[in-house]
Amino acid sequence: MSGVECVDALTSAGFSLTARTGADVTLTKGLRVVVVPDVPMLTPDELMAILRSAGVPYSEFLDLLSEAPTDPAISRTRLSPSVAPR
Repeated sequence: MSGVECVDALTSAGFSLTARTGADVTLTKGLRVVVVPDVPMLTPDELMAILRSAGVPYSEFLDLLSEAPTDPAISRTRLSPSVAPR
């Protein structure tokens, strides 16, 4: 999954874009601040760290992905349930 897809999903969860640099996008929701790398493909470790920062369970994130607009030119990779946060 790309950083853009991750940002779109988190925006669906109520996060607001507060800053954008050449390498990162910063989102906020209440006191939570989440930095998402602006990359074509997030690693599983990056995604898990982002979800922990956001306080969003993996299963909820998958639901948000289905609601977020996607770019059909980018293939989506999903983590196996064994690496999902509990």
